[in-house]
Amino acid sequence: MYAWGANSHAQLGLGYASEQCDVPQPLTALPFRTEDVQCVAAGGGHTLIGTTDGRLYGCGWNNRGQLGVGHTNDGAIFQTIGDFGFKHLAAGWDASAGINTFGDLFVWGSNVWQQIAEPHVKSVTVPEKLTLPENEKVLKVVFGLQYMVVLTEAGRVWVLGKCKFLPKEYTPDPRSNLTVRCLNEKGHVRDIASGDNHLVLLMDGSKVECLGDNKHGQCLSESIFPATISKLESGWTHSGALTDDGEIYLWGRNNYGQLGCRGESSSILKRLELDGSALKDMSLGSQHGTALTVNGRVYCWGWNEHGNCGVGGVENVLNPKLVELPLPVSRVICGAGYTLAFT
Repeated sequence: MYAWGANSHAQLGLGYASEQCDVPQPLTALPFRTEDVQCVAAGGGHTLIGTTDGRLYGCGWNNRGQLGVGHTNDGAIFQTIGDFGFKHLAAGWDASAGINTFGDLFVWGSNVWQQIAEPHVKSVTVPEKLTLPENEKVLKVVFGLQYMVVLTEAGRVWVLGKCKFLPKEYTPDPRSNLTVRCLNEKGHVRDIASGDNHLVLLMDGSKVECLGDNKHGQCLSESIFPATISKLESGWTHSGALTDDGEIYLWGRNNYGQLGCRGESSSILKRLELDGSALKDMSLGSQHGTALTVNGRVYCWGWNEHGNCGVGGVENVLNPKLVELPLPVSRVICGAGYTLAFT
């Protein structure tokens, strides 16, 4: 496992805090085997890892209890949080979520905007089960700056917390004490991604619908993609999609090169240009991105103030650059100003 970028809260798991690590750093003496890693989430300043035996580990920023360890002290190294059997993890700025094999949703961390729990609770310091009004099984969770969005196995979308872009007619469901609203009229939703204040929905037929802030073109003007979408991702003010034929398309803000090219922000799809390598995965951080090729190479681009592109130095990376890592890399994920890779 390798980590680089912002480490001000020890979110890289290296055992110390620092402003930046501009090249990949190997992690040693981990409490889990990297080959047993099943799911990973990287947030505003904390990292969560779930393993195949059901255990949850975390490190980094914990001011709101987002590590789930029962207190609010930061963690400099990965520590065991508990046995939850999570198959999917999500990390926001200061809140976290996990979904187990049965589709049960657990949440912890900040609740300042009622994004994870009932009113009058400012934070949740250990994972607690959250039940939606219709007790639906959960498929995926994503976080905005002040809200959480939940996609159910039935293809319905629930929004919890303070979400500025939802019209007034989206009133909280009266069957719940949560500030939870359902986007019923959207029909069947296949995937979701969220920036700080915009939401991306993948519908049937590779149709994409965007809601929310569009100051930087993050609400896509094109609705049908040129190929079948296999994965949605979003940074704070830009978004992207990976297609089945190994292409990455990006749109939104581009002041730091978030779209992997020079130029203005755009609400029109920008195809990521590499060296012809087919791609099998992607991840977008707050303002940077990574692409993983089928032969295990990692490319990074975008905002690089903390060395989060991993290519040495802190100059913004306007075009994708290869990150020097032992090959092959099997998984890569971005947080807010940092990156993790698993070989």
